Order: sequence, then C-alpha cells, then structure tokens
Amino acid sequence: MPKTIPNRIRLFFQKKKLKKRGVRIHNNTVFNNVEFKGKAKIEPYCRLIGEKKIVVGHEFYANANCHFLGDITFGDHVMIGPKTIIWGRDHGISKGTPMNDQKHVSKPVVIGDDVWIGAGVIILKGVVIGNGAVVGAGSVVTKNIPENAIAVGNPARVIKFRT
Repeated sequence: MPKTIPNRIRLFFQKKKLKKRGVRIHNNTVFNNVEFKGKAKIEPYCRLIGEKKIVVGHEFYANANCHFLGDITFGDHVMIGPKTIIWGRDHGISKGTPMNDQKHVSKPVVIGDDVWIGAGVIILKGVVIGNGAVVGAGSVVTKNIPENAIAVGNPARVIKFRT
C-alpha cells in the first residue's frame, strides 16, 4: 500500500479499531489481508502481506523487522523473534524460461499453537511446524517440524523433543 494521505488515514483508523480488540501494531509496520483471531502484538518495521491471507491466532507476538508473505496460518500463543522471514512463495525454476518471467509457486505455511521461533529464522513455503515446537535462532526451515520438537541449523534438523 503506497504511503499516500488516504492510505495513511485508512491505516490509522484500521489500527485504532484493532487496538480495541487487543491487537497492538507499532509504527512503521505494513499489513494487508491479515485476520487477527485474538490479542496480538506486532513490533515496528514488520511486513505482513497475506497472499491469500495471513491468519493470526490469540496471544501472538512478532518482534521487530519480521517479514511474512503468503498464505500463512499462526496458531495461538506463538512467539517470533526479530528479523524472521516466513515466505510462502518463490519463483518457478523451469528450464527454458528466465526465472524472473516465471509464475510464483505458492504453498501455505502453518505454524501450530505454543510455538517459539527464534531470531533470524527463515521458513520456506509449504512448511508445517507442529504444536509446541521450538526453532532455534538463525535456522532455515525447509521441511516440516513435528510437535514439541526443538529444531536448529541450516537446514533445520530436530535435535531433541520438549519433555
């Protein structure tokens, strides 16, 4: 959404309406096609762009400089560290057509309930992170993470389970 006067006014009233429902969105945050199911706190300089839609569960927290793009569903009680990227699409890579001319390939991302995602994590399209999982800082998640797993690394691997 461009920074025009009408868009700034629309955003102001949208944030004010959400604040009454317990959703706190700090300054310099951009959001579009986002549905908030309950209380949430989004720190400054985040981008939440739903393509189709981003659904945010109750008691959600996203730290500063996060970027979420795509069809993403967050469960309840999810915490996300700063500079985390959740990317629900990428470009096609078929041979014979330049990559920047290819259509986007999209797959939904699902984050379960009671999940903690550390700082600087990258989560790619089609990933499901199970309830109670923890993803360590700096990890790159390319495959599903089971419930109550603790996963770290690039690519992220399960190292143990929460007890």
